[in-house]
Amino acid sequence: MLSKEIAYKVRGHISEQTVSEMVDQFFKHGNTFFLLELMSLRREVKSLREELQQQKEHKQQDSLRELVVR
Repeated sequence: MLSKEIAYKVRGHISEQTVSEMVDQFFKHGNTFFLLELMSLRREVKSLREELQQQKEHKQQDSLRELVVR
């Protein structure tokens, strides 16, 4: 029931099978599951921050090139 409710809320983003597997893992491993998911989310956030920083630096370089070209 829980997996169906979650699958309904995240439809289009995560498959129903993936949701079902994650719910099963949660019930089997509880806190360990949360720890692993938290670690995964932290890696993803770090990656996104690095990507944003690179975009910001790239944008600054492009702005500087525009000033030099003028």
